[in-house]
Amino acid sequence: MADELFKVPLFPLNVVLFPGMALPLHIFEPRYREMTADCLADQAPFGVVLALADEQSDGGVAARVGTLARIADYERLPDGRYNMLALGTSRFEVIGYQGEMADTDEQNDKTYLVGIVRPLRDFEDSTSGLDHLVEEARSALDDYLHVMFTLVGSEDRKLEVPHEAGELSYLIGMCLMCEDCEKQRLLETTSLPQRLRTGITLLRAEVEELNSQIEHGTVLRQDSDRSLLN
Repeated sequence: MADELFKVPLFPLNVVLFPGMALPLHIFEPRYREMTADCLADQAPFGVVLALADEQSDGGVAARVGTLARIADYERLPDGRYNMLALGTSRFEVIGYQGEMADTDEQNDKTYLVGIVRPLRDFEDSTSGLDHLVEEARSALDDYLHVMFTLVGSEDRKLEVPHEAGELSYLIGMCLMCEDCEKQRLLETTSLPQRLRTGITLLRAEVEELNSQIEHGTVLRQDSDRSLLN
């Protein structure tokens, strides 16, 4: 049976949110204050989608695949702004927008964008060789984290690396420092083995680049502050 469509407020941001990822936000625009108030009142999630330039999005305002975000904690400031901690939960695919779909007369009376979405799940790939991929990915992530912790002067610091394949694939996406377009492609991949393979490739490329910069003395410690590991 096809997945049932549902509506979700959309929050285009210059970030790719992965399931399991924590996202601190400062909400100041009036439309997103309204969105936050509605989500809190309904105890409902919102959808984080990567904001795209017009030439990339074919006239749209955001990527077509995003991640639902649950409000884990928040503070409402006296002037109506919010400080918020959101947690990524699951992926979705945008099918259309409320007020723009031809098969519905329902209009969008909100100041923010409301998407008509469906869950995005992995295809049922063969699990043959998945255990080997998981170990290879864990090893690649361990190597990457060792380099990153060394750069920030925390060689003894540890990050628990999961054994579950899906969780591991998303953690890799969170840790990577590559361009958002690369992270978005990783988020959109619906083959778990392929997502792990891509993650391994990206991790190894970043380790190679960082080691090259370290060898030539061109890497700056403050650059590592961009990582999600601090």
